[in-house]
Amino acid sequence: MYPFLFWIPYIAIIGVILYFFVYKRSKFKNRSGAGAFFFENDCLVLNTGVPYPIPFGEIERVELHYNQLELDHRLSYSLWVWVVRKNGKTKRVYYKGYRTAKLALPSDMKAALEEKGLHVLMVDQ
Repeated sequence: MYPFLFWIPYIAIIGVILYFFVYKRSKFKNRSGAGAFFFENDCLVLNTGVPYPIPFGEIERVELHYNQLELDHRLSYSLWVWVVRKNGKTKRVYYKGYRTAKLALPSDMKAALEEKGLHVLMVDQ
């Protein structure tokens, strides 16, 4: 009789999920144009759909996996950021990089991470 009533629960669920994303992202100030990660409140924050903060004290090393050929011959590149914690757990995040972010290239990211006192590995695949 009223076929649109069938969609109301789905629309409500999507609304709740969108609200969750907006709420979580609004907690961080430096997220826009930050690239793969940014720094806030003594944490490395992975810039994903829901930002993922990791305190500096828990990080053993950060690995940046990239392809040098893409960096040399394209305007965009693929990058994997692996954050290895001291307890052995690893958080992996994929980033499609463009040269417009604050930390545009892996070398810029490495310099920023080392400035914060973190151990960084650059892995050319």
